[in-house]
Amino acid sequence: MSQTLIISVGGSIDPIIASISEHQPSLVVFFASQETIELIGMVRTRLRELNIIIKKDEKVMVDDSEDLEDCYESALQCAEKALKEGRSAADVVVDFTGGTKAMTAALALATVGKGFAFSYVGGSERSKEGRGVVTTGSERIVRRRDPFVLYAVHERRRLAQYFNRYQFQAAQAVARDLQARPIFEPDRVAFEFIGDVAGGYDAWDRFLFDKAQERLSLAYNKWTPAISANPSLRYAMLHPAVEAHVSRLGLILNKTRGLQQVHPVLVQELLANAARRAEEGKYDDAIVRVYRALELGGQIAIQRTLGCGTDRVPTHRLPDTLREEYQRKYEHRDNPMFVQIPLEATYRLLEALDQPEGRLFAAQAEKIKKVQFARNDSWLAHGLKPCRDETYSSLNSLVRQILTIEPGPDFPKLDELT
Repeated sequence: MSQTLIISVGGSIDPIIASISEHQPSLVVFFASQETIELIGMVRTRLRELNIIIKKDEKVMVDDSEDLEDCYESALQCAEKALKEGRSAADVVVDFTGGTKAMTAALALATVGKGFAFSYVGGSERSKEGRGVVTTGSERIVRRRDPFVLYAVHERRRLAQYFNRYQFQAAQAVARDLQARPIFEPDRVAFEFIGDVAGGYDAWDRFLFDKAQERLSLAYNKWTPAISANPSLRYAMLHPAVEAHVSRLGLILNKTRGLQQVHPVLVQELLANAARRAEEGKYDDAIVRVYRALELGGQIAIQRTLGCGTDRVPTHRLPDTLREEYQRKYEHRDNPMFVQIPLEATYRLLEALDQPEGRLFAAQAEKIKKVQFARNDSWLAHGLKPCRDETYSSLNSLVRQILTIEPGPDFPKLDELT
């Protein structure tokens, strides 16, 4: 038994009587026009004659039954009345049989997506040789679920928003919830895929490249035969991107020997990760990553040039112009035959070794200092000032120039209407 019935009022009371008789609601919300409002009294009289008891009814009247906007505003009031006093959406049925086309369209638009059920009075016989109204006595109630629920419209939009904003764990949670819903089987397969893919990109976004490749490879391999069988599957457009990114992750793992050594691909990944944080408005986080990219770029250049890390540079490999100063300032705590050098000292050494990174860093030294001051005043460094977009953009541009490198690939986006 339905607790609440929202029903549009047209020129005949017969469909209304049939619907109320079928649903037996305790509350009826009549959606009427100025032309049909008086029919509600006739409905009440007929119900009493049939000994059908309604505990309560309310009415909403639309001023202009031919104006879709006016009808929509009034239809929203119907939904509000149906849900007040703590009533559940699961106990509401919307019958949009009667009324003008603007009224029925507005009622459907205003109530779809709220979890209501929908009802329509059809019939086996109609007047005007089958083209008119349902003949009295031949009424048949057609009941359907909310199509927004069936097709998970709101949830798919929410999933896409989470995915596109790099909130992959939230996207996974929505995908898991959708798989448990009464949905079409192809969509269940698609939501399983997008959940697996979100898990892969979540790992990638946290620099867990090995786990990311494992998860994306699994998703790709499971998804390939499904797309071959049905190319129109939801989210199929992600398939090429996932394939390319599985290869990209393989390249990262190969170039770094399983993340055991540094390589420029890691700088690319830091810059790409920073761009994602900046897109979220997290500029402090973005700057930390760009700064680390600059540091890592210097470490890679030292490794390439001297065959060692910046944490253990042999003093005999230092140019004469820097050896005494570096030994005094940066002597290794365990062995005086080595020095451990910070970022600026790294780039000064690269300049002395006539390496391009050192020359480019020196050319941009004043600009870098200005950005460093802003960064040092930030919450994630030593101060209490949040970083701004301009600070991130300036540092990002400088680092890309100094290292002559571009960020790694962008993550794919979902169409929020898919």
